[in-house]
Amino acid sequence: MVRTNYAEAVSEAGGVPLLLSLETELIDDVVALADGLLITGSVPGAEVSSQRVEFERRLVERAIAAKVPLMGICHGMQLIGEHLGGQLAKDLPGLKGEAGVHIPDAIADRLAHDITLETGSVLAEWHGASIATVNSLHRHALIGHGRYRVAARAPDGVIEAFEGQTDGFCLGVQWHPEYRLTSLDCRILKEFVARCAEFRSPATSTPRRGPSVAEKLAELGLKLPQVSAPPGSFVGGIRTGDMVTVSGQVPLKDGKVLRTGHLGIDVTIEEGRDCARWALMNALAHLEQVAGGFHRVRGFVRLAGYVAATPAFTQHGQVVDGASELLKALFPRQWPHARVALGVASLPRGVPVEIELSALVDGER
Repeated sequence: MVRTNYAEAVSEAGGVPLLLSLETELIDDVVALADGLLITGSVPGAEVSSQRVEFERRLVERAIAAKVPLMGICHGMQLIGEHLGGQLAKDLPGLKGEAGVHIPDAIADRLAHDITLETGSVLAEWHGASIATVNSLHRHALIGHGRYRVAARAPDGVIEAFEGQTDGFCLGVQWHPEYRLTSLDCRILKEFVARCAEFRSPATSTPRRGPSVAEKLAELGLKLPQVSAPPGSFVGGIRTGDMVTVSGQVPLKDGKVLRTGHLGIDVTIEEGRDCARWALMNALAHLEQVAGGFHRVRGFVRLAGYVAATPAFTQHGQVVDGASELLKALFPRQWPHARVALGVASLPRGVPVEIELSALVDGER
């Protein structure tokens, strides 16, 4: 859950708050959509769920790479700091117990202690003084060094804020400015939203988008093959209205058959999965050509996989999963599709797998 004051604080500062679900397959879409990202706090001292941590770590990694303005509060600061090379401490003196200076109350709705702002930091510039008073609600702390500059410390030396040494705006604060108890709290939120607005502005930034299919293939060490000419009296793909149907494709790599054989005799399941992936890549090459680019693809309808196998072989679905899983990795939002996985006695050129694909597309070529 997220306290409503996070959303209220962003809204008051001039932003539009969007709460995210913990779905890692949507991270590229989130980074392409968001003008900025705020990683919030958590229950003091509690272990954050592995699902949330994994989502946030990947989100932070992609945000920094894309130069999206990034801010972390409490747990969010610690998580970003760890990503930048720092360490998380769970047993510092003064961080234990309800009566400690860093967790005086169950809710951070009153000021708790002073902090010293480092000379030359943006916080010192915004505040106009070297000492500020903040609330507090944490049992863990960030320690060590990393790709960040410490911007504020508590009297006991605990890091209270840092500025990330990244290509984009990156700020972490250990206290909770979303309660807006001081002018510095409000200034931090307004400055963060202002950085988000600058990032959005065409005059100060380049258009943002998620990784292209080619970039995702490169991350996997793959490259889309050249479109191959059909070996018979048919076309590789054809468009009818808003649907493109791609003829069955065999696993070609560099224009040559990847391998031949049958599942259950001389082809392993993993080899069959690899053949399914390469057959899909050849199908995607035809889809890109007929659709006029992958940016026009808005969904998939059907993927059919044909597996040359012995009569006793029954794991056709696992083989065709090689194609379906690659499709999901390359098109994380559009990938859902109906599917068939059929066993056959033989396939053209002696290959183990053939893939047929149909997709929905937008616009005219």
